[in-house]
Amino acid sequence: MNGTSKAKRGKTQFLWVVTFLMLAAGILLVGAASLRSYREATLQTEGAQSVQLQVGGVKNGEPLPEETPGKTSEELKRAIVLIVDDVGFSLSSAKELLEVKVPLTWSIIPYQSHSLSSLKLAKEHGIPAMLHLPMEAEVDRPGLKYQVNLEMDSESLRRFVKSAAGSLPGVIGVNNHRGSRATSTPRVMEAVLSEIQELGLIFVDSRTSGKSVAFRMAREMKIPTLQNEVFLDHEASPESMRKALERAFSIARKKGTAVVIAHARPETLKFLKTLSQSRPEDIQWITVPEAVRRSPGSTQGGMKQ
Repeated sequence: MNGTSKAKRGKTQFLWVVTFLMLAAGILLVGAASLRSYREATLQTEGAQSVQLQVGGVKNGEPLPEETPGKTSEELKRAIVLIVDDVGFSLSSAKELLEVKVPLTWSIIPYQSHSLSSLKLAKEHGIPAMLHLPMEAEVDRPGLKYQVNLEMDSESLRRFVKSAAGSLPGVIGVNNHRGSRATSTPRVMEAVLSEIQELGLIFVDSRTSGKSVAFRMAREMKIPTLQNEVFLDHEASPESMRKALERAFSIARKKGTAVVIAHARPETLKFLKTLSQSRPEDIQWITVPEAVRRSPGSTQGGMKQ
């Protein structure tokens, strides 16, 4: 009797164990199915979001253009670099330039009666100043003094550039004053640019000649460089200057940056004072150093620092 009872209890315990195991297995299967459904739904949602972002022109996870790290909305605009040449002939003209309410870069002629006083004004007002280096033009007779000319040997060329830059301490760069013949002569430009490179200065090719090799050579030498695209005041009337400026805006929209050269002349000064009142929303004014800083490798400058 006792043996029979033990057998029954053992059988009952076995059945309970089997039942428990079956229940546990069922619970595990239901949980796994639920987890798989959740994962499938999540993947479908993420996939839909990814497709939506790619259709919008931005890859999933990348910032939108206006959120590009390190770039402000102003830096993303097209830019005009406005250089004013021939500063230094007249102190009153330099003082009048201070009334222009857009960023400018002054280019100062060396060895003139108001060169140093103009440079002092620029420094006091935080305006970048360059050396406006006199260079031989096609119309010049050979051998004129006080300018880069083709009769100079390489050492004389370098010495002249160094002396002219030293006469205006603190300039940030150099652009040519006239110079259609000199900038078209590789031997001359090699010496001039070598000294500019040695001095650690920026070079701007004023492009007074379509034959100029200066910009190309400066890029090959990896000198921070820009080239002029538009002379603002080739004709002095406000209508002509406005058309020239519109042409510069168009170039900037295509290339990102356009360099414009004006001169410290009475009619030009009047026009420059109106610039702050009429600027397209997609255009901003920047200085030469700012153009070099923000545009390494650009189509305008090809600058590598």
